[in-house]
Amino acid sequence: MLLFFAILGINLCFGQTVKVKSDSTKFNKIVFENTSSFQFDGTKPIGKGWDILEKQFSDNQFVAWGEYHNSKQLSQLSSYVLEAASKNGFKNWCVETSPFVAKELKQISRTKNPVDSIIKLSKDKGKYGTFPFFRTKEDAEMLVVANKYNYNIWGIDQEYQMAFTYVINKAFHLQSPNFKARYQAVYDSLIAKWWMPKVKLLDSLKKGITQPELKAALEDIKISRTIYYEDNNLMRATLMKKNFYQYYDHTKDKNKKVFFKLGANHLAKGQNLSTHLYDLGNAVFELSQHNQTNFANVFFLNRYYITEKGELIDDLEDPDGEYPKEFLKLYQKDQWVVVDMRPLRVRYKNDKTLSEATYQIMDKYDFIVVSPEVMK
Repeated sequence: MLLFFAILGINLCFGQTVKVKSDSTKFNKIVFENTSSFQFDGTKPIGKGWDILEKQFSDNQFVAWGEYHNSKQLSQLSSYVLEAASKNGFKNWCVETSPFVAKELKQISRTKNPVDSIIKLSKDKGKYGTFPFFRTKEDAEMLVVANKYNYNIWGIDQEYQMAFTYVINKAFHLQSPNFKARYQAVYDSLIAKWWMPKVKLLDSLKKGITQPELKAALEDIKISRTIYYEDNNLMRATLMKKNFYQYYDHTKDKNKKVFFKLGANHLAKGQNLSTHLYDLGNAVFELSQHNQTNFANVFFLNRYYITEKGELIDDLEDPDGEYPKEFLKLYQKDQWVVVDMRPLRVRYKNDKTLSEATYQIMDKYDFIVVSPEVMK
């Protein structure tokens, strides 16, 4: 009995001298072991980090790139990824536009000069263009690659306000001269307040035309009008999933591969980090489980950006910064830093040595990529 208590006392003393690692210490060690990088100067990306990202297209049915928006460098990089994905059976590209705009983009991709077409469409609509996320030379070059490798373009989002006039013009000007004479006043009233057109007028134009795709486009404006007016994130997330499943359910092969390029928050496994809703990413993740295939999602972030006044902002130094500092610290000036998040899903004590956002991102995304781009 005395021997038992002696051994117990030794063990207790020893246990008290063992220092338990903090979450941040454990995190930093695993990050160090699972971080790689690649270089990209506008030509083919080179490096282990790129090889890891490229491999996801052979390992998964669904691969999602969660972007920070309006990045020329990400669009350039996406042209290479569309090519790489096509070699692994990917023929469907899911984008953050309406179904109607996706059809227009597909048509533009088949034209003689998609770059000129996109720039011409965007020149009078400010920094967002007529079709947000498809407004620059780099964006148009993605369409060239998509056409070269015969991609279907799936538009799963609402109709953006900047495209309202484009849709209304199409719906009106593709009609007969007699129709246009009768509906001129309706058209003029819609264009006069294009950013929030009256439902009654949209319904009137919709009732008069016969083309199903134009009727659907006008209906999408009505839906978007409500989303904008009510700031209704649930309605938008529901619409995204509905549109995605309409494309997916029309494919004969349920194991067809799909590449997603959307805003990062829409592509989380579990709840959207911003809206706290179960968004498109979670629906696709669960679909992959149903299919017994795989889904990989990538969260892109950038540390530096330049304001309209020309001021350089470092998100790491901003107390209200957008991204977790644990990842921003990985920034390298001339490298795209890739972190495989999957080994990071170990047991943590939640001892507050990591930010809450870091814990969440570890659960919701498979890879983090820290971009060297300075956004303007």
